[in-house]
Amino acid sequence: MQTRSTSILQSFASSSRNAMGFNAFFIGACFIVGSTACQTPNQPNAVPLEKVSKDLPSDWTTLKPSDWRMAYLDAPTRESLFLFRKELQDQAAESDGSHAYSDATYTQLREMNDACNKSYCANAVVIGRDQTPELAGTSLSINEAYMNSATVGDVDLRQVQDDWARFWLMNKPSTLSPYPIVNTGGRP
Repeated sequence: MQTRSTSILQSFASSSRNAMGFNAFFIGACFIVGSTACQTPNQPNAVPLEKVSKDLPSDWTTLKPSDWRMAYLDAPTRESLFLFRKELQDQAAESDGSHAYSDATYTQLREMNDACNKSYCANAVVIGRDQTPELAGTSLSINEAYMNSATVGDVDLRQVQDDWARFWLMNKPSTLSPYPIVNTGGRP
């Protein structure tokens, strides 16, 4: 591709009689090649758990198949969850309803909940809900927006103090005295 574009440029340069035309063409070609080769920023492939913690159940095996969160699990994870739930029910039936699981079963339960949480967080709909969680507006992060509003509020309060002093004529000493008065405002 690069040799073809180089040969096109060379053939255009040899047949072109107008050096300005070639320069404009060369700059345009470099712009097109440069703009098409730029990289796009990486898109998020999962939402952090703390962002969706209010939606996540404490135990995925207790959810009904009709629960809305089940729709956001990928098919293999959902199938594994149903099979694991069936195993838990079988173990509970065999143990006379005592629901006392072995340590290995608790480890499997924890791993299944982790897998379901990861699958839920990697769903495109869940990611699409908030694609820029670090931004409060179109260009500012939450901390930057807070600092801007704090700065504006601070400046506004200081301006109100100055306006209040001018209203009560306290911003400078009176000029009605026949004696020289020291300027207390710090301004010459």
